[in-house]
Amino acid sequence: MEKKVLFETRDVWKTYGHGETATHALSGVDLKIFKGEYAALFGPSGSGKSTLMHIMGCLDTATKGHVFLDGHDVSNLSEDELALVRRNKIGFIFQSYNLIPGLTALENVAIPMRFAGNSTSDSEEKAKKLLKLVDLGDRMTHKPNELSGGQQQRVAIARSLVNDPEVILADEPTGNLDTKSGDEIVEMLHDLNKNHKKTILVVTHDPGLAKKAKKHILMKDGKIVNSKSKKEWYTV
Repeated sequence: MEKKVLFETRDVWKTYGHGETATHALSGVDLKIFKGEYAALFGPSGSGKSTLMHIMGCLDTATKGHVFLDGHDVSNLSEDELALVRRNKIGFIFQSYNLIPGLTALENVAIPMRFAGNSTSDSEEKAKKLLKLVDLGDRMTHKPNELSGGQQQRVAIARSLVNDPEVILADEPTGNLDTKSGDEIVEMLHDLNKNHKKTILVVTHDPGLAKKAKKHILMKDGKIVNSKSKKEWYTV
């Protein structure tokens, strides 16, 4: 069976400034991510990894080129249209968790469903199931400042799943965690891909997280310089 392309970028550029002072964060990036794939994006600081992820995740737009999600060109959508794509198709996990301080874990997980127009009861029921999935069934009423870094990141993972997205985009999800908590997040993402069939793309410097990926994409100076399967593993 032919693999389905979930994400595709074609000659994507991101340029800041004009003329001689212009800086190219991305320089003609071509990339395909297939449905059900687990891919890791590598490269030194300033290589364009996060910029590419933000453009693929409809958090930013390319200066030039095209981005396709599930066969649809999202390159020229309006801000409102991009917001709908993010809400319905993409789950995000960030290094800094991005939880709302005044809300409980349950409320933080439920809030994307509430924004999507679901009832409070339906949103909370789904949030409870997901918090149990990430082993936080006993922390639902705790606010972020009452949780460890690893627990906050697990809340963020649950939140990323609440609208049943096509893909999870994770930007340095273990970057702020101690080794034990980081290992737990590594295993959790691996489980989401293997047992829950979620497509995952991570930006990471964490070797443990990277080794779980099936595709490794190396970036340098705004370009993809290598993309290989796990069988062709290379070190960065």
